[in-house]
Amino acid sequence: MAATDTSSQPGRAPVQVGLIGTASSARATLCEGLVQHGLAVMAQSDLVSVATEPLQGDVQVLLVDLNGASDADLDALDQLMERDDLPPVLFNEDAPEQHQAVWMRRLAGKLRAMAGAVSDGEAAPAGPPVWVLGSSFGGPEAVKRFLETVTHVPEAVFILVQHIGDGFVDLLAAQLNRSTPFRVESLANGIVLRPGRVYVMPVDHVLHLTDADEARLVPEVGADHSYSPNIDAVLTAVARTYGPRSGAIIFSGMGDDGAAGVRAIAASGGEVWAQDAGSCAISNMPDCAAATGVVTRRGNPEELAGALVQYLRSEDAPPNAV
Repeated sequence: MAATDTSSQPGRAPVQVGLIGTASSARATLCEGLVQHGLAVMAQSDLVSVATEPLQGDVQVLLVDLNGASDADLDALDQLMERDDLPPVLFNEDAPEQHQAVWMRRLAGKLRAMAGAVSDGEAAPAGPPVWVLGSSFGGPEAVKRFLETVTHVPEAVFILVQHIGDGFVDLLAAQLNRSTPFRVESLANGIVLRPGRVYVMPVDHVLHLTDADEARLVPEVGADHSYSPNIDAVLTAVARTYGPRSGAIIFSGMGDDGAAGVRAIAASGGEVWAQDAGSCAISNMPDCAAATGVVTRRGNPEELAGALVQYLRSEDAPPNAV
């Protein structure tokens, strides 16, 4: 990880940041913005290089930019997160096309807060867990069984990402709202995520999440993937924002959507589960997720529901096996 010269604000010690990203141009833009807001970028590197090299410089917090990450980058991220010499890690979210100055200011503030919590020996404030439920063919029935089994609605947020045709999102939300103990609604732009609710991700949109748990939906343009809504994209957004408070369950479906995203959840400290093959209409999606090696529990929808209630009641997940 190469050292970087930066400026700092006179009279105060700037927060010392390590910047890791997949594209040198994006790193340069982030570096410039952070320095302008009084932070010191002590070192920067790409993911593959930094995964095996020792971190150089006195870095208080790492900013990891996963935009455009390849499979090799995600493999390197897995290696990086296993190291015991890491400072706190913040995953960067795409900057909006508008209000970039406001976004950069908030990013700098978040980095300062993380570094300050470490310096003061305090933990960052905790909020409710946020779990993504990913499903495709056979998913609606599996998710319905899962939600019906949860008799006591937990203090957690759920985002359902179901491959579905445009125009059916509201119908699915209404059906699940009637047949399960959860309040289920379509995810709309500007909604503030609340615990005890299930939000159904709309088709042909990209999800961004703010520090205030507000959902911002941007119409998807020129997507290079085959599935909508895209499970990988939502998992990555949740991992970046909520880190160890994030979780994922991959249910029945065709294809491999979710396999890349669950690695981001696991790398951020979150939990990843999957439906077992025997209870799936088609098991490709949960099988592909399990093949990544980050899935810690498999079961039928009812078993997963019971396990999740117990998991959320405890401070630490109970030991379990795939």
